[in-house]
Amino acid sequence: MTSRILFAAALAASAAAPSFAQPAPAPQRPAPPPTPAVTARDEDVLAAFERDLDALFLSSGLTSEQAASRAAGASPAVRRRAAEMEAAIASAEAAELTRVPQVSLKASYTRLSPLDPFVIGPGAQIEFLNNSYVGTASVGVPLSDYVLRYPKLIDAARLATQTTKISKRSSEVNAGQDARVAYYEWVRAKLQVMIARRQLTQVQTTLVQVRALAGAQRLNKADLMRVESQEASAELVLDQLQNLAQLREEQLRLLIGAHPTESLAIGEDIRHEVAAPPAQNLDLLAATARAQRLEFRVLDTGIRAKELQRESENANRYPKLSAFLQADYARPNPRIFPQADEFNFTWAAGLQLTWSLNDNLITKTTDRRLAAETNELRADRDNLERGTRIELMAAQQAVSLAQRSLSTSQKGLVAAEESYRVRRALLAAERATAVEIVDAETELTRSRIASLNARVDLRLALTQLSHATGGDTK
Repeated sequence: MTSRILFAAALAASAAAPSFAQPAPAPQRPAPPPTPAVTARDEDVLAAFERDLDALFLSSGLTSEQAASRAAGASPAVRRRAAEMEAAIASAEAAELTRVPQVSLKASYTRLSPLDPFVIGPGAQIEFLNNSYVGTASVGVPLSDYVLRYPKLIDAARLATQTTKISKRSSEVNAGQDARVAYYEWVRAKLQVMIARRQLTQVQTTLVQVRALAGAQRLNKADLMRVESQEASAELVLDQLQNLAQLREEQLRLLIGAHPTESLAIGEDIRHEVAAPPAQNLDLLAATARAQRLEFRVLDTGIRAKELQRESENANRYPKLSAFLQADYARPNPRIFPQADEFNFTWAAGLQLTWSLNDNLITKTTDRRLAAETNELRADRDNLERGTRIELMAAQQAVSLAQRSLSTSQKGLVAAEESYRVRRALLAAERATAVEIVDAETELTRSRIASLNARVDLRLALTQLSHATGGDTK
């Protein structure tokens, strides 16, 4: 307030008598400030502010949607989900291969220790061969697993793959949401820097006038030092906001993967109106979120996959029925009697029923582990549902408050603009003081700041509401 009063005094003093020692006659009214001097400071205030905003918002600049799209490709979390998806696909393919019959081939050579011939009778004996050549082919078909275990195991692997795909898409959506929030905070910081720079210019202009008055001994030193202190405070605020703007920009650059040499400009003019959805019942919003948000789909799919894994593992508790086929081409063939030093082909086929106590015991512990993991996912889902409900309520309240703030700030802006216009007209008619003009200009600046902040807040609130309901997954 002191700076505005001093500036008004400077404007008034510029029209006073040329010498402090030669005051104007008492009966005469002091001349008003020259119109050109006032015009040079005030006539373009409204237009200058709009020109600064027009220069800040470029049609070729970055928009929030572009930032969200770029963030999906630059996010390390998305790359991790992509790697998890590849691993899940490989596991699913391995599960599919379990249905292939177990086929094996074997070839061997064995050198046997010499044995004396087996004498049957006079002139008859059986020679024992010292070299053995065996070629074996076998096929095993786990018949019971094809019915009880493999279908569920394969379905569980497929669901696990689907879970990782949804998780990847969810990470992309979350990265986009983070980029949108960072984008609007960056826009807010840029606006604050612009306004702080204008405020500093205003204080410096006032300080020039005050120093002139102080030099002419028309102002005491304490008032001069107070204005100088205000200039230092304005410089400090500008430095702080510039640092904040740099921090916000660096955060945005990291999220969207911008190259260090890439210049970022604001491409979304926040002065344009945005439509806000009407308020809805919280239960309906929660139902919409459960249907649209990918986090719920991830957990639901993961729970079903765990349940199928439990069912497939429980098949190990029962005896397994298998079919087998084995073919031998050996020299000598052990099934040929007496042994002959030649290759002979034999085969064997049959069914076998097996049961293992160790497999049964391990299956029980595996079932407990899978049941616990399933319960963990169910608890995560319940926690997500609770958190989503609170998030929806907070987002809807933020939208409502932002709309009210925008409406209030718009009324205040209209009033401030009209007050500034009237004060200028009154000043031209010598019915208002320069102090009132400075006050009107300050109030106009505050109203513009409030209006711009309200527009940023509304966009942030709408972004958060859309994310909470899953609207950004489309």
